[in-house]
Amino acid sequence: MSEGRGSRTKNLVWAAVVVVLLAVGGIGLAGALQGLDLGAAAGAGSTAGAAGTPSAQPGTAAPATSAPATPSPTPSPARSLNRFDPAASPTENLGVFTRTLEGAARSASSSSVDAATLTGALAAAGFAPSAMQRSADQTSANLQAPVLTVSVRVGADCLVGQFVRSDASISTELAAPVAQGACLIGRQPKA
Repeated sequence: MSEGRGSRTKNLVWAAVVVVLLAVGGIGLAGALQGLDLGAAAGAGSTAGAAGTPSAQPGTAAPATSAPATPSPTPSPARSLNRFDPAASPTENLGVFTRTLEGAARSASSSSVDAATLTGALAAAGFAPSAMQRSADQTSANLQAPVLTVSVRVGADCLVGQFVRSDASISTELAAPVAQGACLIGRQPKA
């Protein structure tokens, strides 16, 4: 009974590894599964691994194979842009967006960063001011906003960034626009 439970646990661990590799690494399923001996992990008694090569039992050498192993394709890394490029992918422009906001956040003390600081840096990096939205610098109680949010509409996508004043951190994401086509909900000051 414990062997079956161990096998299921092992399968769940491998499944989690594959999901993480696919999500983070951007590699194909074949690349994620290459070299994994899923037949043995599942306890199915299969001797063929996921990559199509025979598997070896622990402590024994793998049998020779007549077919040469083919390397898995290596995903091409996204270009690292220095400025906004309307011809680039949303992911590539998200990198520029993130680096620009991080630089703007480091350029001044966290208490002096405002939404105009962030949108000004984005405009200097080539993002269109007319495509930007930002949150208010002050709360309705006239206090300094603890979080500033800025966005840029790029084609059918939104690049959204938040500056958290307490730790001067930046977080960004690629998101779909809201129903009205804007990237942020509510009334925002002009960028």
